[in-house]
Amino acid sequence: MTHRIETHILKLHKLSYTLFLFCFFTSAEPWIDTSNIYLRASIQQLADAGHINTPVTTFPLMWLDIGRDLKHVEYSSLNSSEKQAFDYVNHQFRMAKKNSKKLEFNTANKDKRFTSFGEDFRDKNNIKIQTSHMTDSFAFGLSTTYTFSPQDNDKTRFDGSYVAGFIGNWVVSVGKQDRWWGPGWDSNLSLTNNARPIPAISLSRRSAMPLEIPFTEIEIPWTVTSFMGVMDDNRVIDDTLLWGFRLNFLPFDGLEVGITRLAQFGGKGRSKSLGTFWNVLLGKDNCGASGLDCGVNKENEPGNQQAGYDLRYSFSVLNTPIGLYGQYFAEDGDNSGSSLSFLTEPQVQVGIDTHLRLFSAPTTIYLEYTDTYADCSDTDNSSVGNCFYEHHIYHTGMRYQQRTLGNLYDNDATSVVLGFITTISQNTNVTSKIRHLQLNKDNNDKAPNNILIGNPLTKIAEDMIMISTKVQHSYKNWRYTLGLDLSNSKFENAIADKNQANLFLKVEYNL
Repeated sequence: MTHRIETHILKLHKLSYTLFLFCFFTSAEPWIDTSNIYLRASIQQLADAGHINTPVTTFPLMWLDIGRDLKHVEYSSLNSSEKQAFDYVNHQFRMAKKNSKKLEFNTANKDKRFTSFGEDFRDKNNIKIQTSHMTDSFAFGLSTTYTFSPQDNDKTRFDGSYVAGFIGNWVVSVGKQDRWWGPGWDSNLSLTNNARPIPAISLSRRSAMPLEIPFTEIEIPWTVTSFMGVMDDNRVIDDTLLWGFRLNFLPFDGLEVGITRLAQFGGKGRSKSLGTFWNVLLGKDNCGASGLDCGVNKENEPGNQQAGYDLRYSFSVLNTPIGLYGQYFAEDGDNSGSSLSFLTEPQVQVGIDTHLRLFSAPTTIYLEYTDTYADCSDTDNSSVGNCFYEHHIYHTGMRYQQRTLGNLYDNDATSVVLGFITTISQNTNVTSKIRHLQLNKDNNDKAPNNILIGNPLTKIAEDMIMISTKVQHSYKNWRYTLGLDLSNSKFENAIADKNQANLFLKVEYNL
């Protein structure tokens, strides 16, 4: 059955690509993608102030609840920063419903090494055409990109394309969509848009209609989304299946909770049966746990999992909003056979953010720390490092097209990031980041001579300082984004320091 799902996914993608060649439809989007960090910051500001009452840390994020909450906002009660945020979100909501098509051109002197929220290109020099259509029961988006010098030799891409149907309060979709699961601004441990999106079929709740607790006045808004995708890139086990699940809810005002699971199973030469998936679903995929017999060489181990949770709590101090957030994400248990533990090598992300006026401009400021330097001594490895996002059967790990699905900086890394997201006016925004990155801290790699296995960023230890900034300006049907990344890297092994600069320009036109 799982094999049939995989086949249907590929067939539906081919059908959507064919439709693109013949159709240009009016534009309307049912959800918010990961391409606009200014929209996300404005939504988060309104949510922190209590004006948006739906979980907002899972992307794609449905427009339905956001649009509903905007209608109930008493505009006169907002302060000046909140009014600017409201105006921007409301403007983007109207744009999402307009009949338009978009042409986009991006150029840079280098490929982008790290792709974060609000950054929708990875390879330099792209041309993209997008169009979409939505009715009361159906939606689809068709996006085609031509990349002149791709890292993966795939010049023509359909990333961002989807077909979706609305059934009651549920959305069933097939497509290649970026996902961002977690409260992090710069990165997450679970899912980010760092890697290209994989083809997947998904089921999501359309509205976070609350769960009412009997005999109380307590209502808990909640959303849930799940997908099954095919990792169809060049990897050790071809066509590995990836299952993802996320539950997001607001137990009380100010607190948002997310629970995430990811699992790889199946693929060429591996079982895709319902029984195998059932064991994965129950977490019975660790040798020796719950009576699971994996064979002499663990060849029958069903899959590779990661799981964890994240929290975001917002409050106010002296009329200044403060958000505290964190993520706890772990591998899928002890493979030694001597333990029944489900989560091992847990890693953390913590951050703090606020919304204030900086030089009279509304600004979201965040400070974020992420760590993936795991202690692997209780697994098949005998030392620290080289196990997070890795697996002894699925050797390519939690990566797609040689980019990590989760943390931008892969495993054995720590990052400290100070970021600023500023709204200068309704048409002009600025983003800046200062990053201190320690990549591949153990100065070791699982497979230093194999690009399909191990850390894809660097095979040796790298200590980096990076300063990034970009300015976005809209004028009528045009939107321009000009950005610059400057970095200095220091290496072990007596390698000379390396300075790099990447200047990029993106031009968008709504047809």
